[in-house]
Amino acid sequence: VIVFLTFSNVLLADDDIGYKYYEKGLYEKAFEIWSKEVQQGDKEAMYNMGLLYFFGRGVDKNLTIAFNYCEKAAFKGSARAQNNLAFMYMEGMGIEKNFISAYAWSLIAISNGYNSHGIRDNARINLTPAMLSDANKLINTINKEIQYEWVNWNKCRDNIFK
Repeated sequence: VIVFLTFSNVLLADDDIGYKYYEKGLYEKAFEIWSKEVQQGDKEAMYNMGLLYFFGRGVDKNLTIAFNYCEKAAFKGSARAQNNLAFMYMEGMGIEKNFISAYAWSLIAISNGYNSHGIRDNARINLTPAMLSDANKLINTINKEIQYEWVNWNKCRDNIFK
């Protein structure tokens, strides 16, 4: 069973005001908050906006827009978004079905700690050896483009020992 796009298993910071509105069913207010955070480059807000469009909560359901938000979050390093891209490629949701991309994104999500093994295995059975080679090339290309947020440990250390 693939668990996809749920808010219930999301670990969120206590200060995610958009999620607090979402929990209360105030989807338009969550959309407003997350829209501002998206403009600031927040990958979690991008992911959450994708979920709003995927489920059609507070907005018209639109899988293409949902895919685009997940893709933006995935390229900012969100493992959950990387998993969701894999799933959307696997199922052809918001994007044309593509087993190579599903496989590639699932491996990237796995490498970032997300349990995307089911998607990986389902995509893998549809790939020829030549397609697997293409998937590995795609993984290398994608990994070069992902912009992970790295903690500045020196700054962190300086703040701790002040």
